[in-house]
Formats: sequence, structure tokens, C-alpha cells
Amino acid sequence: MRRGAFAVALLGLMLLAGCFGPSTASWGTGSDSVEVDFDRASTSFTSTLGLEPSSMDDLQAVGCSPGEEDLGTNKTQAIKFTGYLAASQIYEAHTDQVNGIGLAVTTSVAIHAMPFKQAAETIEGEGSRVDLKDWNDPMNPQTGAGSVDLDEIDADEDSRWYILGLIPTTENIQDGMLSLGEWHQAVTVRGYLVSSNASNAYGYHSIQTVSDDCTLDVGNQNREQLYVMVTGIELDGSSVTANGEADDEWVHGDVPILGRTGFILMFFIVGVGGAVGAFILSKMFVLKGARDTMKVLLGQVGMDNIKKVKQDVKKAKSTGLASPATRQAEQRSKAQKELPKSAKKPQESALAGFDLDSILSNDDSDASPVISSSRGSSVVVTEAAQEMESSVSNQASSVSSPTPSPSPVWDAPKRSSSAPTSVVSTQPEPEPRGHFSSVAPTRSADPEPKPPQKKKTVRKRKAAAKPVEEEPEPYKAPAAQEKETFQDEDDFSDFSF
Repeated sequence: MRRGAFAVALLGLMLLAGCFGPSTASWGTGSDSVEVDFDRASTSFTSTLGLEPSSMDDLQAVGCSPGEEDLGTNKTQAIKFTGYLAASQIYEAHTDQVNGIGLAVTTSVAIHAMPFKQAAETIEGEGSRVDLKDWNDPMNPQTGAGSVDLDEIDADEDSRWYILGLIPTTENIQDGMLSLGEWHQAVTVRGYLVSSNASNAYGYHSIQTVSDDCTLDVGNQNREQLYVMVTGIELDGSSVTANGEADDEWVHGDVPILGRTGFILMFFIVGVGGAVGAFILSKMFVLKGARDTMKVLLGQVGMDNIKKVKQDVKKAKSTGLASPATRQAEQRSKAQKELPKSAKKPQESALAGFDLDSILSNDDSDASPVISSSRGSSVVVTEAAQEMESSVSNQASSVSSPTPSPSPVWDAPKRSSSAPTSVVSTQPEPEPRGHFSSVAPTRSADPEPKPPQKKKTVRKRKAAAKPVEEEPEPYKAPAAQEKETFQDEDDFSDFSF
């Protein structure tokens, strides 16, 4: 599984080759940019690639003439540097180690000098390999273990090398410098050397010579370190020109053989088309599997019946018949359209929980409710409740008064006797039993009544007065004894105990 994912990722990177590349300095006078006004007689440049902006004027271009070995400022032909591109360094900015004309260099290259055809036929892995560690100074790359150590090349070396600091002469050349970011390819750089008044100046033209086709010869030290004002670059299958109007002009993001347009078309055809094709194919496989499973479960007879039902349904639809589900849906939609729009319900009370006001307001009783005067309460007091409260308060006030109010006395009927007697009973008659709600403790013979209990509102009854013994008299009717009565025999509204 991991190998498959790695292969897919590798294929994706191969498809995206050419769309990404290293960043380089900008063209112009802004930050991290360079601008060159090229003229073979007098060239000037302005650079902000260093710590501070820098500029130089009156740089003279050194060219060649076909068939002549010597170089000079009066020569009009550009010099060629051909070979196998082993390493390169593209600069966005320079460090403090670079100054002078080095601030105009935007790319440095290390080219193994050889014919272009031989370089193009070099198999990947068999060419020179450079282990690049540091390349801050455009003329002095610091390399490590590899097939070639560039900073150790001398007269004893078998190979010949160009170490070039490239200065763009136009904006299109500056953009085309990105093509040199790909190592191990055949390349030819065309340009002019920079003249110097001092002899053997570092990086400037001195005693170099060229071959008949204006290809620079490598000296006895097998290494040429030079500044070059570039006017063109040739690659295998493409080129970079000063005006950018060549038929095979290299463009950033260009893909060999296919080109940018071909790559985009291939991406849409292979990528998008392949995804759509894979989806359709997978859907066909799923449907085929479902049909096979249905055939196993239902059998051939069931499949034939299903096909017949489908045919009948199609036939019914063609004749204008609708299924019950469709008819019900149509009826529901029609009914919903015919229904009038219901008025909005009034907003309910914002109070949460139990709303006693709304419940009592819907009461159908005859008693009109009276709203309590307390502001934070929602209790409703009716007239019946008010009457009951007043009666209870009256009873409580009557009980709590110091002098009890006189209650009516019940007179016992006179008894008839055949013989007169003078005997008078000294025992009080038994107390009459009352309702269970009026039961109260018997009061003592003390003429002054006891104070009523505060927590109870039961009405007290008067105890019968103890009769006083008198001397026998002639026949008289027995004295009427007081009977205890209720203050209000018909009032049973108070049931508190």
C-alpha cells in the first residue's frame, strides 16, 4: 500500500515538473532587484541585491570576431560558453562578501566545457556531479565530496571548467535565468566579457582567447572565472533570447516535448477525464454486481416479472396515468394552495412557568375576581373569599374580648307533678351534646372567664352556673337552669381545630 502511494506521489511530481522553480531577483529598481542598461560601448547597472543600493557606469563589453582568437571591445560577436551544466546558484540577494560588479550577478553556473552534442548525449549519472555547499561569492563556489571539487581544480585536472557570474542584459534574459536551475543538461551561454583597465583583474577580461566559432578557450589552469553580460541562452530543445520572440522560446513552467499548452491539455484529458472515466466504470461494476445478486435471490422468473412491471409502468406513464403516490402528492399540494393563510396567533405571555392570572381570567363563575393589591403577586381574591375572611375575623374578635357577650338561655319545660313537693335538685342537669366541631374544654366555676387560646379560633361556650342551695319553700316550680348555647348555631364556617 505504501509503495503504491509513493508511486502515485512520484507520478504527480513528474506531471508537475516545470510548474515550480526557484525564485530569483526582480527586474527594476525596487527591493531585491537589478536593472541593466546594456550598451557595448557603455553599460551601466543599478542593483539593490546587496545591503545597500549600488550602481556602476561605463562598463565596456568585450566580444569576438569569427575566425579570430583575440577578444576586444571593438568586436561585435557574442562569446559562447558551451558544455554540461553541472551546478548553478540563483540569487535573490547577496551577502556583504559581494561588492562592485558582483552585485549585478543574478545567477552563477559551473559548466563542464565540452561540445553541445556531447553534453546532450551524456547519460544522467555519468556526467560530472558537484556537491555544492556554499556559493555566496559568484566566482568561488565551495564544494564537497563529489566527482569534481570545483574549488580544487588546477593544472593537473583532466576536465576543463567555466565558473561564470551571469549578468542579465534584458528583463526577458533575467526571467529566462530560471532555466539554469535544472542541473545536468546541455547548455550554451552567449554574452560579452567585461573590460577592465587593470591587467589580470579578478573576473574581468584579460588574456582569454576564443576558437573559430567564438567559443571561449579554457586556460592552463583548467578553470575560467569570469563575469558575463548574457544576451542569450541555448538549451536542448529551447532557447532564451533578449526580446523573447524566438519560436522555441523557453517560458517558466514549460514542459519538454509537450510544452505548456500540451501539458495543460494532458492534465485535463488524463486527470479530469480519467477521474470521470473511473467513476463511470466503478458505477457500472456496482450496478452489475447488484443485478447479479438480485438474480440469485429472485431467480429468473422474478427478474422477468420485474421487467414486466417496469414495462407496464412505462406504458401507463405514456398513456397519461399517474401512480397513487403521485396523485396524493398533487392533491396535497392543491389543498395547501387552496387553504387561506391563517392569521397569526397573538403572542402569548412572556412569563415562564405557571400563569395563574390567565387561568383565573378564563373562569366561568359568577363571582367577579378581585386582583390583589400587591405588585409582585398574581393571586386573585374572589368576593366569597373576602366574606369568609370577614366572618372569621369577627368571630375571632368576639372570642378575644374580655367580657363575653350574653348568650340566650334555653329554658327547660316545667314538669307536672301530682303531689306537691318541696325538694329541689342540687345537681346540675347533664350538658347537652353538641356538634363535634364545637367541642371545647369545660370552663371552671370561676366567674371570670379564662383568656382564649391564641392558636385556636374555636368558640367557647359558657359553663352552667352552679345552683345555690336555698331553704325549702312551698311548692314552686324548679328554677330554670342556664343551658349552654352556641353564639351562632347556624355558623359552621370555621372548621379549624
